[in-house]
Amino acid sequence: MRSRIFLALVFVAAACSTKGSSSADSAKAMGADSSSAAMAASDDAAKDAIGAIRSGWKAAADKKDSAAIAAYYEDDAVMATSDGPVVTGKADIEKSLGRAVNLTKVNSIDSKQLVVMGDNAYDYGTFEQEAPDAKGKMTKQTGYYIVTLHKQADGSWKINHHVATTPPAKM
Repeated sequence: MRSRIFLALVFVAAACSTKGSSSADSAKAMGADSSSAAMAASDDAAKDAIGAIRSGWKAAADKKDSAAIAAYYEDDAVMATSDGPVVTGKADIEKSLGRAVNLTKVNSIDSKQLVVMGDNAYDYGTFEQEAPDAKGKMTKQTGYYIVTLHKQADGSWKINHHVATTPPAKM
């Protein structure tokens, strides 16, 4: 678990230093050989698979299906949001999301940066949702997310850390 938290920090640091370059751009700059091209193709396939997770997550949220959302998480995943306690484990994430998706409507999830490094990846972006305010009135909220993912033995990708935050309401 400690190594995954460290990896999450490494991912964030790497993102700061690689902005604006892709795997293919890096490979070209280094005089890419066939193994570099294969690595870039592998990264592209991973990015497609992770994009499908993001799309599937939203589609399941639209259906209010917390079990389908939880299927995208590792068994020992951790989720932290600005409106609740840190939740650990797929089963507890499913329960937490079950409450959340029944109260909110996710309008969009927009990836701003997706980086794949071997068997690990992170996806950072923004989301827009409608959620009840203190009086129960549905209001639009925009927020930020970052998820780290790990490639599984079967080649699939699963979320192992998920942080989502919405800025405080304007007074």
